[in-house]
Order: sequence, then C-alpha cells, then structure tokens
Amino acid sequence: MAEEKTQTPFSGYSGKSELERTLQTGIQGAPRLKPEETSHYLGEFRERVLRVLTRSQVGESIIYPEIEEALHHPKAKLMVLQGGQMEQAVSKYQKLAEANGIVVTYRRDEEFTGEIGLVVASGEAVDAEEVDVESRQERLAKKGLPEQLIRAAGQAVCKDCYARIREAAPEELKHYRQMNSLSRLFGEKCPGHE
Repeated sequence: MAEEKTQTPFSGYSGKSELERTLQTGIQGAPRLKPEETSHYLGEFRERVLRVLTRSQVGESIIYPEIEEALHHPKAKLMVLQGGQMEQAVSKYQKLAEANGIVVTYRRDEEFTGEIGLVVASGEAVDAEEVDVESRQERLAKKGLPEQLIRAAGQAVCKDCYARIREAAPEELKHYRQMNSLSRLFGEKCPGHE
C-alpha cells in the first residue's frame, strides 16, 4: 500500500540537493509559511495579532478604543499600517502607538489582500479570540442612534441629540460638543437633524 504524502509549504524542498534548493529559492523566492494568512494580516501571523481595523475604520475621525486597549496589552510590540492610506488618517494611530512605546511600520505590497488597514501584533503567539473590531457605525446603530448623528462625530450637536448620545453610548460623548446658544443665534443647525 502506497504511503500518502502530506503537502506543506516546503513540500518537495527538503528532498532536493543543496544546488537544487538554491536554484529554487533564486527563482521562486524563499518558501513561506502560511502565505494566505500573512497576506491578509499585512505580513503577520494570525496567532500574533491582537487587533485589526479595516482601511475605512482607520480613515474615520475617531480613534477606536479597542486599538488603545490592544496597545496597552503587555505583549503588544508592533503596529503595522497599510501603506498608501491618507496621512491624516494614520497619523493619529501612529502617534498613539509611539506614545505607548510600540514600533510602527508601514507595509505596502500587492500581496496584501483584503481590507485590513491596521494590525496591532505581538512578537509571540497570543491567540486572541477576536481580532476584528466592529465598526463604530454598526455598534451605534445597534444602540439606536440615527446615521446622521453617528456621522456628526467631531461636531456640535443640539442639547436633545447630546442627551440621546449620553443615554445610548456615554463613551461616545468625547466625540461630540453640545451647541451653545450663540451657535444657534448664528443659525448653526444640528447635524443630527439634517
């Protein structure tokens, strides 16, 4: 009975002579472990990943608290940012990482697939159960906030909208200001009602 061979990324590599391995490496490059996984996570192995954000999440005006938490993880060592993103979008995360003593690197390669724009990783396996971060829009919509109010982050909102945010998601208040009477006098409208 013939013995069945298991395919690995290095299959057919170890049974070759030194010259054949050198030629194969020169032509095809060095063999890699889990190339699909590392392409998805910007060059990192999944078991080392603490948290990720999509490019659209990185581009939002707010900083995701899950990334702040991941940067404070005792094993956090590296933040990888997808190259080619808007500087103002990534700079807030770069500054946050550097303030926490985390190395920041940019990676831009056609092999990186998917929508991942930011990875917080360790230098060793951490096997975090959940690495994806739910989008702010999805999280706040589940809490009953309307889309126009969610998009108004960074702006002044009326007293009623401010109270609505306080009731539904008090952790979000830092992203809003309450309009004052002078604003209303000059005709400023609440973006939560547009």
